[in-house]
Amino acid sequence: MAPHRERFDVLIVGAGIMGSALAYHLARDHRKTVAVCERDSPAAGASGKAGGLVSAQCWNDWDMVAVEESRKEYLQLSRLADTGLYEPSGGIRAVGTPEGERSIARTLDRLRSHGIPAEILRPSELAALYPHGNFAGIRQALFTPEDALVLPTDMTQLYYRQAVEAGTRGLPAPVEGTVQRKGDLWSLETAEGEAAAPTLVIAAGAWSKKVLATMGLSAPLAPYLTRACLLKVGNSQRFPYFHDADRDVYLRTFPGGDILAGDGTELVEVDPDRVAPTDNLAFVEHIAEFLEVRFPDWAEAPLSSAWHGVITSTPDRRPLLGPYPGVPGLFLATGFNGFGLMRAGGAMRRLAESMVTGDLAPLGPCSALRFPPPHTPFAPQSGFTLD
Repeated sequence: MAPHRERFDVLIVGAGIMGSALAYHLARDHRKTVAVCERDSPAAGASGKAGGLVSAQCWNDWDMVAVEESRKEYLQLSRLADTGLYEPSGGIRAVGTPEGERSIARTLDRLRSHGIPAEILRPSELAALYPHGNFAGIRQALFTPEDALVLPTDMTQLYYRQAVEAGTRGLPAPVEGTVQRKGDLWSLETAEGEAAAPTLVIAAGAWSKKVLATMGLSAPLAPYLTRACLLKVGNSQRFPYFHDADRDVYLRTFPGGDILAGDGTELVEVDPDRVAPTDNLAFVEHIAEFLEVRFPDWAEAPLSSAWHGVITSTPDRRPLLGPYPGVPGLFLATGFNGFGLMRAGGAMRRLAESMVTGDLAPLGPCSALRFPPPHTPFAPQSGFTLD
């Protein structure tokens, strides 16, 4: 008897925020038959460990518009699902250097050119927003009042459920090494049989490089570690998330009165399957030092939990979207440097449109064609940069 084989329009490897949002747009907006292959549950990887910030303070016009589209889509989905996973909060980026002030001025100009509310705040105005704060050394801050917080796992799973309701199939991950090209189709062997489609999308986050390697392909990707923790501060006041650009630390409120804190990076490439999950001492010390300076009332707050995520850098810190150079039917949706949740809605809507129409213009500066193989190793770079 011939093995079971099911045909789709698109196969997506990875059910994080990118794979789930892309499946949603392909199935709902373009009526494509889609299968999403995942070895675990949706959001089990880095998507479920993100900080959940959605900020308009972005690096260029393309990015700013994509994030604004994402913010509005998250709000709409949250309302449709009657959930509280989207919280309007506003956001602050604080700087203490002349270079930081110049970066804020450029970002402010971009925001205003797109009609996105923003204003410059002085340290005395920050003190009114954050009664527990100490803003000595801060020169100014950029406040974007329409920024928001989302619950990353819930948002990813909401996209996935909406995609399934639109006809998407969820399949167990392909057996390692069995992603193949058979004639004009991509074939994935799963525990439920073979899935085939003319189009394959690698949206596996930090695992994208490894998946491509099993296919004999390289990728301009460098997975690296980022960390976050929850602190029991007994906070009852909601406030805008706070990003100290000089110390590379962010702080946000969290359900239950906790505070979520994270820093940017450990800029060393790692194997996402071989990361020690308990090595948090240096990170916790970094957060404690930050709190002693900036929020001293919380410096001794008990640690509720700490965790790591593996995120992926590209050579220019921008995502890889669209066709893999020189390989028919192969697309990428990866390399978001820890800020995929901010961009997933808008970026995946654009990728879906490009896949259907063949027009790469919506991908703008993130087109994966900008890095043709061969690819050489490079050091990861922080996503928490001013520009």
